[in-house]
Formats: sequence, C-alpha cells, structure tokens
Amino acid sequence: MLGTIARAASRYALLVMAVWVLLAGVGNVAVPQLEHVVKEQSRAFFPTDSGATQAAQRMGTLFGDSDSNNIAYVVLEADRTLGEPDRAYYRALAERLRTQTPGVESVMDLWDDPAAAAVFESRDHKAAYLMARLSGQLGSSTATEAVAALRGAVDLTDPPEGLRTHVTGPGASLVDEFAALDAQLARITVLTVGMIAALLLFVYRSPITAAVPLASVGLSLAVARPVVALLGEHGVIEVSVFSVALMSAMVLGAGTDYGIFLLGRYHENRRAGLAAPEALADAYRRVAPVIAGSSATIATALFCLTFAKVSFLRSAGIPSGIGILAAMLGALTLTPAMIGWFSRRGRAEPRVARINHRWRRIGTAVARWPGPVLVTAAAVLIVCTVPLLGAKISFAELSAQPATTDSSRGYQAMHGRFPDNRLLPEIVSIQADRDLRTPAGLITIERVTRKVLEVRGVRTVQSASRPAGTPVRQGTLAYQAGQIGEQLDGTAQSALDGMSSVDTVTATIGRLDTALDGMQRGLAGAVDGLNRVGAGSQDIGAGMSGLQGNLREVSGYADPLRQFVNGNPDCAANPICAAVQKIVKPLDDAVSATGTLAGGAGALRDGATSATNSLDGTADAVVTMRGALSQLRGLTSTLRSSLDTVGPQMRQMTGYLSQLSSDFAGSPEGGFYLPPRTFDDPEYRRVMDMMFSPDGHATRLLVYGDGESWGQDGADRSDEIRVAAAEALKDTPLAAGGVVDLTGVGTATAELIDYVQHDFALLVLATLVLIFVIVAGMLRSPVAGIVVLATVTVSYASALGASVAIWQFVLGQPLHWAVPALAFIALVAVGADYNLLLAMRLRDEAAAGVRTATIRAFAGTGSVVTIAGIVFGLTMFAMLGASVVTIAQVGSTIGIGLMIDTLVVRTFVVPPIAVLLGRWFWWPRRPLRSSRRYRREHRSVAPSFAPPR
Repeated sequence: MLGTIARAASRYALLVMAVWVLLAGVGNVAVPQLEHVVKEQSRAFFPTDSGATQAAQRMGTLFGDSDSNNIAYVVLEADRTLGEPDRAYYRALAERLRTQTPGVESVMDLWDDPAAAAVFESRDHKAAYLMARLSGQLGSSTATEAVAALRGAVDLTDPPEGLRTHVTGPGASLVDEFAALDAQLARITVLTVGMIAALLLFVYRSPITAAVPLASVGLSLAVARPVVALLGEHGVIEVSVFSVALMSAMVLGAGTDYGIFLLGRYHENRRAGLAAPEALADAYRRVAPVIAGSSATIATALFCLTFAKVSFLRSAGIPSGIGILAAMLGALTLTPAMIGWFSRRGRAEPRVARINHRWRRIGTAVARWPGPVLVTAAAVLIVCTVPLLGAKISFAELSAQPATTDSSRGYQAMHGRFPDNRLLPEIVSIQADRDLRTPAGLITIERVTRKVLEVRGVRTVQSASRPAGTPVRQGTLAYQAGQIGEQLDGTAQSALDGMSSVDTVTATIGRLDTALDGMQRGLAGAVDGLNRVGAGSQDIGAGMSGLQGNLREVSGYADPLRQFVNGNPDCAANPICAAVQKIVKPLDDAVSATGTLAGGAGALRDGATSATNSLDGTADAVVTMRGALSQLRGLTSTLRSSLDTVGPQMRQMTGYLSQLSSDFAGSPEGGFYLPPRTFDDPEYRRVMDMMFSPDGHATRLLVYGDGESWGQDGADRSDEIRVAAAEALKDTPLAAGGVVDLTGVGTATAELIDYVQHDFALLVLATLVLIFVIVAGMLRSPVAGIVVLATVTVSYASALGASVAIWQFVLGQPLHWAVPALAFIALVAVGADYNLLLAMRLRDEAAAGVRTATIRAFAGTGSVVTIAGIVFGLTMFAMLGASVVTIAQVGSTIGIGLMIDTLVVRTFVVPPIAVLLGRWFWWPRRPLRSSRRYRREHRSVAPSFAPPR
C-alpha cells in the first residue's frame, strides 16, 4: 500500500507539485496574511477569569474610569529642571488624551496638584509622568490599538525644546515585546533557511538534493500559514506573534528532518543496488510510518498546549500543530514526487558513503560494552542536569524585550530619578456600604494605609489620607490640638484682660456700702453710687458675653477631640486618648465657669437696678437695698474666685496643647484626623476625584514596593498586601460591609506563577501519556515505549540544566517562565521521533540478534538521524538572532536538547538499554520474521555496511 503511494507520487510528480504550488498560491492570495490576522485577532495575555483581571474590571465599574488591566504611562524627562513650559505641555497632553484620544479611558495627572505633586515629579525635578488607563486587556488587539493611539497623541503634541517623552508601563511593554519579535521574524526565518541550506549542501554536495527537503518544507509552510490565518480570522483558534514564530521554526525543523529521513533511506537503498523506483518505494514503506508517527507525536504534544490557561502558551499549540501536519503531508506526497522526478533525470543520487563504517564501529562498541557506555553517558547527562538544582525562573517581562524599545527607555528615564517600581504599583480598592468622604472614613483609610506599610517590601502607599505617599502634616489629632491651643490662647487672654472690671465692681460696692451708712448725709450720693454700680455691672455683662462666645467657639474646635475621647471605651489605657482627655475636661470646666460668671454679672446688674428703684421710692427701702448690696458682694466674690480658677486653667490648657503638638510633630502616633473642612479645600478636591469613586463608597490605594514587582517579589508581596488590608478593616465601621480588591503587576504575576505551574503539570502528564500511547503502539511494546519516553525526559532535564548553566550562571539572565514548557513539548516530541526511528530500525533488524541489530541500526540510521538532529538544532539556534530574550532562550534550550538527544541519548543511552534488556525490550512480543522474508529483505542491503572503495 505504502509503496503504491510512493510510485503514484513519483509517476504523477508534476501534478503533485502543481497541486502544492496552487494550494500555496491560492491560499496566500485568498486569505489575509497571518501577520495581519494576528494583529487583528490577538487575545488577552491573562485569562479573562483571572482574579487580577476581574478585580480591575470591578474597580473600573466602581470608579467609572476603565474596566481593563491595560495601564500605560507617559514619562517626561529632560537634562534640565522642568519649568512652566513643561507643565503647560503636561496639561495640554493630559487634556488631549482625555478628550481627543480613542482608547484612553481615564488619565491621572496630579503633577499640578500640590497635595500629590511629589509622587509625580522626580526628586531632581527633571522628570515627571502621568498615568493613563487604556481600553482592552493586556496583550489583546484592542490593547495594542489603544497603546498605538496613545503614542500617536503624544507625537502630535509638540514638547518644549529639550523635553523627551516615552510611553511605557505594562501595556506598552507587552506591545513592544511582541512588536520586536514581529519585526525580527522574517530575518530569523531567512537566517534559519540559510543555515539549513548550507548544512544540506555540505552533507549532500548537490544543490538539487538539498533543494528537495527545502522545497517540501517551504511549500508546507506556505500552505499551513493561510490555513492558520483562516481559522484565526474566524476565531476558531487563537493566534499570536509567538505562535507564528514557533510554527515557522517547528515546520522548518521537523519538515526538513522528514525529508532527510526519506532521502537517507532512499540513498541507502540506491547504494545497495536497488533501482530508483524500487529504492523509493522501499524507503517510503519503511520511513512513512516513522514520519507519520513523528508528526503525530509532535502535533499531539503541541495540541496539548491548548489546555494551558496562559494565552502565550495556548496560542502556540494548534497553529504549530497544523504546521507539523502540513509538513507531514508534504513529506509524504511532495518529497517522494520530487525524488522520483529528479531520479528519472539522474539527479538526487547519493554520493559515495564514507561515514557508515564509522557509525558501524560506534555500534560495535555499544553492542560489545553496553554497561560502561550507558554509565558514561548517564554521568554526562547528570552533570548537565545538576544546574537545575539552583535554577530560577524569571517572570519579568520587562527584561525579555530589547533595551531600545520606547517602553524600555521610559523605564530607563525613571530609573535613578524615582524610587523603584514607581510605574508598577499594586492597586488596592476598598468598597464600603457608606460614604468614605468623612473624617471617620479617612481614619479607616489611614488605618489600612499604615497596616499595608507594615508589609515586608512595601515602601510607599499613596491613598486619600496620604495623597503624596507621606503623612499629611495637618492630618493628626496632635496638630489639631496645637491649632486649638493657639486659637484658645489668644481668645482666653483677650477675655481675661476684659474682665479686670470685676475689681472695679468690688470697689464700687464698698463705696456704695459706705454711702448707705451716710444715707442721712445725702441720698443723692447713694443714688449716684448705684448708678455707677449699674454701669460697672453692664461692663461686666459685656465682658462675660464676649468670653462666653469665645469659649464656645473654642469648645467647638475641640469637638473632634471630644468625639475621639467619647469613642474610645478604654481611654485611660491609651496614652493619646488620656492626653486628649486632659485637654477636653478643663475646657468643659472653663465653659461651665463662664456660664456662672455670666449669670453673676446679670444678677449684679439686676440688683443695682432694683436698689436704685428702691431708693427712689422711699427711704424705708434702705434695708432692702442693703440686702441687695450684700447679695452683690457675694456674687462678686464668687465671680472673682471663678476668675482666679479659670485663668490658670486656660493658660495651663493652651500650654499643654502647644506642647502636645510639638511632642508628636512628625510622629505617626499623633492620631490621624482631618476635619470636615478639608473636603472643601480646592487642592484636596482633585485628590478626592482620583482616589474616591463618584458616590464615595469606594477608595483605592496605590502600593509601591521594592525588588521585582514583575517577579517573585511582587507575587509574594501581593498576597501579604491583601491580608494586611483585610486585617486593618477589623474593629472598624467597615468590618462587616468592607470589601477589599487587589490588582496590579504583582497580583497578576502571582496568578501567572500558579497558572504556569498548573499548565506545566498538565502538559507533562498529557504529553507523556499521549506520546507513550503512540510510540508503544508503533513499536508494539510498552517496555520500548517506556524506554523511549524515559530517555527523552532525561534528555530534556539535561538540556534545561545546560541552558540554566549558560543563561543564568554565565549570562546572569534566569530562564523565562515559558521556556520549560515549550522546551518540554518540543524536546520530548522530537526526541521521541529520533529514538522511534532508531527503535524501529532495531525492530526491523531484530531477527539477526540484538547485538547485530544494534550494529546494523547504527550503520543505517546513524548519519541520517545525526544530520536531522543537527538541522533541527540549527533551526532552533537561529532563534538566538532575536533580540527578544524569551525567543532566544526557547531556541537555544531546544537546540541544546536536540544536540544532547542526537549525540548522547540516541547514540549512547537507548541502544545500550536495548542491548541490556535483550528480548525484554520488545515484551510482550518479539519481532521475529520468517527466515525466508528476512533473507529476501536483507540480501540486497548487506553491501551498504561494507567500507566504501
């Protein structure tokens, strides 16, 4: 059956080649180019159901600004101090972004706000920034378009001379990373093809022979691209720039290998003396199952990526798998057609074999000493694996892109001028069942702020209670007490000065008493004295009214202090509350004493009036008048005593308040409090608009930390921030109804780590199971399947360890989080193919005995698999030409793994294990053939093992 397909492909070679060319041409004309589809259909980097994404959406709904996680920053920098022209540009740019830029959903520009300017301007006053929330989730096409619109708006706004602008932030960083890869993809592909062509020319020494696998793989890729583009355009599959890069590399590598497999067996048959048609049919019959099995294992492994939650991995699976299947179809139809076409014209013939005898000698050594060979190879693999013990995985997307991108330059402009991670905050939102724009609400916000600041690694928290990230000087009870003391000191002194007329009243009463005694000497004198008493009492009344008004005003200023004391159930145990109570009680006593003074002055005035009337009415009223004077004398004494008490109390109280304010100046222990009038301050109004939701029922905090926010540091810190914020709400009015949400780079990274671990475990399990089923089924032996799978897994571990040694310990760049998963998929699948080819040749030769089969398998497949492995490895190494570190690491790791698998595992691990296991390698069946068929099939190929003449 398979031989018939080969003969048909050879006989109708022109038709087969024409069909492939037609499919490639029509597909690329009728369907939009794959790069265009990627640009239009890219999906979000993080799953839409991730906690960070949903938290960002909830915050957008609450604050009415943006429901995406796409945050960008415009950084302004100059070599001089920024001045008014730069501020004018800043305001104009912010206005353009708000009103004229599609995709910009909100802008936070507080450089002009004195309350928050310190956060948005650098310490050397040479840089500033604004934050913009854009439409679309990170990594999606909508997000890419929004970043492009933002950059367009920045370009349209002319900056002052010497001012440079950069668009940066998480959203811009991902856009720049993918754009850099897209710009280099064509160059990497050309470099890959050039390296493959050079190697094939070196091996075959014939342009025609080298062109056979190259043409097959080129047309396969040209057919696969429009298929992927069509499915991606209709949303059937996910596509991304990375999936295009990986598909191209996998197709070029695997497709070329398939051509080499078929050419290698065809050349072997031709050297054995078979005619070209028979040689092609026999080669096809023996190699086609290997190609089919190889493509099945690779495609299956790639399709397993669809189970991943992270789109970076998920989007690479199906497109690359489709490319592998296209390469398989090309190898099974187009490659035999071209071999048949050229063979009829005397081309694509093998050159004289000069290295088969070398592989025969290697096979002989392995068959003779399998134990020592296996131990030596295992030692080499262990040495390569050891660096894994100190491996670190990087989640820092910022370090994955070139340093020349606009976003990288933005971070460079921030570095050294601002604290680290100023553009990568964690955003905490607190939702309440009440309006938080009150003094009590701000107290709760400050409590959360201080609790979050206690988290390890948190450097600054910007909140409604700390607009500039530092405590507000006016926002403490100690400061408010100092203000009250200053006001009370002036008011009390003025009032006490005005009450000196009490002494005058006392003297007047004495003179009046003397006048009564001399009533007989003249009632007119007594009347005149009483009139003067009335006038004095009137002065006292006026003084009392002023004092009473002033003290009531002062008492009103102390209402926050009084509320603080009344709201603390255990005030005596709280040093701050106890100190405040010492202020409030004397003040209340002074107000009460002032009321007594006012009442005494009124009674004095009434008594004087009554005495005058009595004197005017009759001389008999002298007795009554003497009683009134006695009452006046008692009231005056009481008034004097009250004044003697209140005066020192007032002076003591004002001094204490001033001292309290001085003692707690700059200390967080001063008790946070901002009075209601703060909310009417025009400067604070802008902070309120940024930090509170429109209805005031939600607020947000921006948390800045040390270390790598886009890494393990940020991931660990995000969980602690969430716990701290929730703990801070306990024993507050929000304990029951408060809801804490958290989003940001650190939160997203924490979830990404969980997703990657989950995806990797799932991929390993699914890939190993599926590849085992395929390999064991083709070899008809579970033992052989286990050996093949175990050896490629060890090969993967060795490759990853070697890559860690190079990238982390030599170059100082830990492996990107996507490298282990992608390298596993590629190395396990491709490595299984190479070992599968060897194992199937061992099975074909098994009737001659395990040692002879090993020697013949080496001689027949040694050069073919080695060339295939080197070609595939060079394809992967070509990815080192990418300036995107992720691509370079993936390519180098897979390339190293292919070299290890080709030169060590396939040569010195699998064959010794097969020799040591003997017939158990093929359990439960032993692949014996009838002696007649064995002699018929091997009579003609025996000369291929003889040294060339």
